[in-house]
Amino acid sequence: MEYLINGIRGFCMALADSVPGVSGGTIAFILGFYDKFINSLDSLMFGKKEEKKKEAEKKKLEEQKKQKKSTDEKKNADPDQDMTEELAQKYYYQKLSAEEQKYYKEILKGLEDMETVIHVSTADDTKLQKVFEYIMYDMPTLFWCDRSWSGSKYLSENRTEISPGYTCTKAERDVRQNQVDEAVGQCLSGIDKDADDYTKIKAVFEYLVNTVDYDKNAADNQNVYSALVGKRSVCAGYARSTQLLLEKLGIQCLYVEGTAGENNEAHAWNIVKCNGKYYQIDTTWGDPIYDQTENPETNAGNNINYDYLCTSDEKMYRNHTIKAVTDYPVCDSDDLNYFKLNNMYYESYDAATLMEKMKESYQKKEDSFTCEFSNPDVYAQAREDIINNLLPQASQGLAQYYGFSRVRYSYSEYTEHYRITVDWQYFEYTGN
Repeated sequence: MEYLINGIRGFCMALADSVPGVSGGTIAFILGFYDKFINSLDSLMFGKKEEKKKEAEKKKLEEQKKQKKSTDEKKNADPDQDMTEELAQKYYYQKLSAEEQKYYKEILKGLEDMETVIHVSTADDTKLQKVFEYIMYDMPTLFWCDRSWSGSKYLSENRTEISPGYTCTKAERDVRQNQVDEAVGQCLSGIDKDADDYTKIKAVFEYLVNTVDYDKNAADNQNVYSALVGKRSVCAGYARSTQLLLEKLGIQCLYVEGTAGENNEAHAWNIVKCNGKYYQIDTTWGDPIYDQTENPETNAGNNINYDYLCTSDEKMYRNHTIKAVTDYPVCDSDDLNYFKLNNMYYESYDAATLMEKMKESYQKKEDSFTCEFSNPDVYAQAREDIINNLLPQASQGLAQYYGFSRVRYSYSEYTEHYRITVDWQYFEYTGN
């Protein structure tokens, strides 16, 4: 019956439309079904669209439930799945056998929870020592661990109970963690997330050099807390902070140890991956405060030492010796040499060219002028002439250019890197 009534209504509307001045809508209104007619049109035009939308949302929800179920099943099969995924990015962990990786996870979980006794399913001291050391190399985040541990072996059960050394309580750790997170955020906020890897590495290198002072007496100086929060540290603090910050930026960074300098003192630095290649980087030796502390004769001033930013094995190992706890990536490229990238590198010596470069430098009122040479022979050829002739001439030119009667300058020699850096002084010298 309803279909018959609707048919008659439709006929009346169609008939009305054939009469000039009368619309089908008017007839619908008179006959009392205008609202129903409009709702029917709305349902006809948009109803299917809404149904499709609801259907799509339903399918999406079902897919999300399906994925969650799959993830939960995997986690139930492997409770350490999240840890395993994180460790897949860790260099030293990947160098371990499957058995050693198991011990690594057992110890790491205990360290993260600050357990006083950690149960490890081996009684092999050598493997335990190796795994514990690898964790310390991989995990700059464990700033509350002092790298020490003692253990009780149960040979019949093939297990060990180890007691790690901690530098603070859990409550103190939580407070310090917030401070570290805040410091990390401050550093990363000044780095463009879309920048290329070299720019990010250089930014972290400069940030630590400019904000941390080298101090052998700094508290907790073997971890990131001393450098990022205390702003005073030694090589381990610099290197672990470099590792932590670069990993936060998605850049692979290895913590390495060895010896360095004329006295072969214990030292720590990093290896980074940039644009598919590996490079050596020593943030500590980039700090002029360190340079002044260890090598007062260099007159380093406030100049960052870029010799140790993204350099090669050949250059780093002139005064560094790495501790071979495992095999390391080869760093054989010098294409990111800071001085090459900034037109301060010379394959040959030409006095006129170098004098013109010095002139450009002081006319721009730059703090310093640097020239690095490609090999010891070119450096030896250039050195005497630069010190005895070019620098006095440049100093006189600077004085004349700025209207001084006399000025002073200082210079530093970095013979291992075939480099000389001159510090200009833009004021009248009144001394003897």
